Amino acid sequence: MITDILELSEQTQLQGQVIVIGSGIAGAEVATYLARHGKDVVLLESGREQFNPTIQSLNDVIFLGKRHRELNPNTYYHQYLPPELRGVSRVRQFGGTSNIWTGKWTPLQPLDFEERPWVANSGWPISYDDLLDYYHATAKDYGIGDVEEEAKRPEIREFRAKLSAKGLKLISFYWQETPTRTAIRFGEEMRQSENLKVVLGATATELKLDESLYRVTGVVCRSPEGKEVTIAGSNIILAMGAFETARLLLASDSQIPGGIGNQHGLVGCFYTDHPKHHRGLLRPGPLVHQFSKELQFGPKPRFSVCFALDDATQRKHKLLQHTLFLQPIYERVLERAWRTLKGQPAYRDGNGPVATYRVNFVTEQAPQKGSRIKLSSEIDALGQRKLEVDWGFNDLDYYSIANVLQLLTQKVAEVGLGTFDFGEDPPSLEGMTDAAHQMGTTRMAKCPEAGVVDTNCRVFGTENLYIASSSVFPTGPKYSPTFTILALARRLGEHLLKTTPLRATKLSV
Repeated sequence: MITDILELSEQTQLQGQVIVIGSGIAGAEVATYLARHGKDVVLLESGREQFNPTIQSLNDVIFLGKRHRELNPNTYYHQYLPPELRGVSRVRQFGGTSNIWTGKWTPLQPLDFEERPWVANSGWPISYDDLLDYYHATAKDYGIGDVEEEAKRPEIREFRAKLSAKGLKLISFYWQETPTRTAIRFGEEMRQSENLKVVLGATATELKLDESLYRVTGVVCRSPEGKEVTIAGSNIILAMGAFETARLLLASDSQIPGGIGNQHGLVGCFYTDHPKHHRGLLRPGPLVHQFSKELQFGPKPRFSVCFALDDATQRKHKLLQHTLFLQPIYERVLERAWRTLKGQPAYRDGNGPVATYRVNFVTEQAPQKGSRIKLSSEIDALGQRKLEVDWGFNDLDYYSIANVLQLLTQKVAEVGLGTFDFGEDPPSLEGMTDAAHQMGTTRMAKCPEAGVVDTNCRVFGTENLYIASSSVFPTGPKYSPTFTILALARRLGEHLLKTTPLRATKLSV
């Protein structure tokens, strides 16, 4: 059932075994998963089915450090989206930020979970093997191509071998034909479900605790129209992005000074994104001629590939993992005529002759406590304190980008992929944009002194509060966190199935 907060009467008493806050890709996944398995679930969403600029403005933040890209109808990003969504990285609408997602899937790899001695605060408290079954289950349910089978293709094996000889690795990712939009994928199921109630227009503003200050008993929600309700629940899942998840914990400070889960001052800290440069070109070399079909971005659905320095090279030079995507730019008529006149061969893939490749260079960011978000004294339309975002970098970030660029330039040329042309605009942290991959503000750790959630994504210091979000990522080496977010959400859903009594409560309106 889907309803709106304005449709709830003063006599409404809404409660569930599980309250999920956020209808994006993690929230929709865990809410429907639990409802299918008999749990009574309430899903709260700040936005409504139609985009609302007033509600969207609740995302406004104050930038103290490097700025993020913002709404720009003429931006390079998201040209396929309506003008009101172009350039934004967080969306308050039914379906959340899945409404602007590009549909690119790639899992983390074993090294991505490991502690790297040269990267302070690195290492996940879980391993690749802990998520492997959930990657497989999610891939099956969402129709994602089999990455393991893709790796066995003769062309991929040969391509990988040639790159490996020069210290490069090939990473496969999967493009959906139509990116998953959770409002579309799950909308009808949500409307028909007897166990799931979706409440739109309900912005969570505070978490309420019992007298022990250990158990969350309810979620206070407000609407732009002034409606306020409190939803009671036995287990609460924060399935918002890294900004809003940390914001709600910090803002829930009426009972615990400093906010819930913040006993060691770590909520909002270790904020990372993937700084991104997309203005370079690659003049293709002979290896591109041999493997040009593997570099296609279309037609979708399909596998495509990107590149990075291999694990041994990263360890040897003590580098972060930076990823190189090559996007084909096809010849125009005059370019084709000029090439033909000069007698040069065409670099042709399945879509036509390629003139050059756009270089999308995406960097991993080192986790550091000082890169953080915190509450401001400035108030938004709901009376909430706005966020201040202090996105910053450390010496390893600057060292890594300079050395990775040098090594990639050398190795890409040596292996025959081609030569870079960055013109007068080489990649630099100052000139890069964010990639809309907010991570790390409630990082997962083995103990509360090192993070905000445990290995089951339960907030330290609470009994029944969980987080399903990229905010729990200790590090984010691999571009596109969505696959891992979903694997963690499915893992959390399975954990709650095992630990929550069936039908302990019943939804009532």
